[in-house]
Amino acid sequence: MTSTFSPNERFDRIFLLKVIDERRTKTGKPYLAVVLGTSDGTWDARVWDMGMSALPGLVEGDPVQAKGSAQLYQEKIQLIVEDISGVDKPVDPRSIYPATTASEKQLRSDFKGFVEGIKDPALKTLMETMLKDKTISDAFFTCPAAITMHHARIGGLAEHSLNVCRFAHASASVAPWLDWDLLTVGSLLHDIGKILEYEVAGDFRFTLEGKFLGHIVQGHSLVEKWIRQIPDFPERLALDILHILLSHHGQLEYGSPKTPVTAEALVIHFADDLDAKLDMVRSAGEEPGTEEAFVRGLRRSFLFRNEQGQDTRDKVQEEQGGEEPAEGRRGQGEKGKKEGQEELF
Repeated sequence: MTSTFSPNERFDRIFLLKVIDERRTKTGKPYLAVVLGTSDGTWDARVWDMGMSALPGLVEGDPVQAKGSAQLYQEKIQLIVEDISGVDKPVDPRSIYPATTASEKQLRSDFKGFVEGIKDPALKTLMETMLKDKTISDAFFTCPAAITMHHARIGGLAEHSLNVCRFAHASASVAPWLDWDLLTVGSLLHDIGKILEYEVAGDFRFTLEGKFLGHIVQGHSLVEKWIRQIPDFPERLALDILHILLSHHGQLEYGSPKTPVTAEALVIHFADDLDAKLDMVRSAGEEPGTEEAFVRGLRRSFLFRNEQGQDTRDKVQEEQGGEEPAEGRRGQGEKGKKEGQEELF
């Protein structure tokens, strides 16, 4: 298993405080068992000779500054914390949560490139309306696409939406009669409701509204509101876009109130499903040396060719100009529990 910490390595950095629990040694002395999060995963840690009373106001979900050293304990890295305190300055979520390899700047640039390629004036105005809303666009480029299943990382929603657009465009290269602009807008907006369904608060969580409504309903309401703000937006075009949002899960039993009844909606459903499942498989085989891994979301094991897998990882890193994806490097701590019923896509 890869690690960002080596035995006896010193550290002094910001972590996400995921779990904090006061315990006692056999002799009755208090200590803290904590789980600290980084962009690489989660790490079990110990703060010896300290009780909760020494850390007033510090709660799970807070960023913390921790100093200490790593040790090997039962063949796993454990962090021994010598000093820990709260952080009173803004913290880049990419430093303490799993995040996309592509930077937010790159994600925004790729998204803008697709929007600039839209020829239909009404659809282009719709996308420009979305981008002008800073609250919406900021959330879109930082939100995860899921809590655990796929693209569960900072920027994952934008990464997934861009990939769905690329798959949809690839379909149009085989079937050029498909509406390119509808594919573009439908792909980029199909999961827009997830900015209201999820929040990043100590972990990736469902919002209360997300638990009650879900991203399909929330996304439909959001896009319908934008459409109403655009004078003379074509009624049939509005129905096409809204139908894509309502049908992108493909089947009623998977949460879609409608099944796809247009070619573009069908393409986006399959592109969405394919990208989500490929990310699950890729993540399962990310560790060097993995030959077989069980993919929970697909309920079966997948086989990997080591050399080819490494070549693929190297190629992706070279093309994207970054290190290996953070979500592929796991720590030894416990993964946060999901809340609610998470969908496959």
